[in-house]
Amino acid sequence: MLWGSINIGVIRTFGVLTLALSVLAIPALAQTAPVTIGVFDADRILEESLAGKQALALFTQLRDQRGGEVQAQQIEFNTLRQQGLQAVPGSPEAILLQRQVEDKGLQLQRLNEDVQNELAARQAALTDEITQTIAAIIDTIGAERGFTLIFNNIQSGLAYWDPAVDLTDEIIARLDTASGGGER
Repeated sequence: MLWGSINIGVIRTFGVLTLALSVLAIPALAQTAPVTIGVFDADRILEESLAGKQALALFTQLRDQRGGEVQAQQIEFNTLRQQGLQAVPGSPEAILLQRQVEDKGLQLQRLNEDVQNELAARQAALTDEITQTIAAIIDTIGAERGFTLIFNNIQSGLAYWDPAVDLTDEIIARLDTASGGGER
């Protein structure tokens, strides 16, 4: 997946549960109206839409910037550690360097944790906005075209679907329009 790890077990469980409930509902619906099903690929939407590309670029820029900060701290830590190894064991200089290495190691660990938390929060913020827009677009397409069900092919557990029911390109085009990118 493009955006990092997501609890796949929860997503699949939810998708299978949704699919099971939908299948149970189909006989009741079939008595009143024909069932129409659509499918989309959320990963492809994030990868190919203008909003997804912009969000990925912002995330990558932040990740690279913060990664550079971590790398600089790592170099300082390695330098101090190397100096500590070269100092005469038990000397005041070695003791001072050992303390500095421990302090720098803690700083580096905290920085790594802070960066990971910041990146996770930023990723969530960037994708949440797009996801809300996509959900609104899917609702609109569903209402306009009379779909009974629309599945995310990644999360639903679908093993096969006819490409004719794939709405991904239409969703991307509408997302690009909603994001101010115009037609693709």
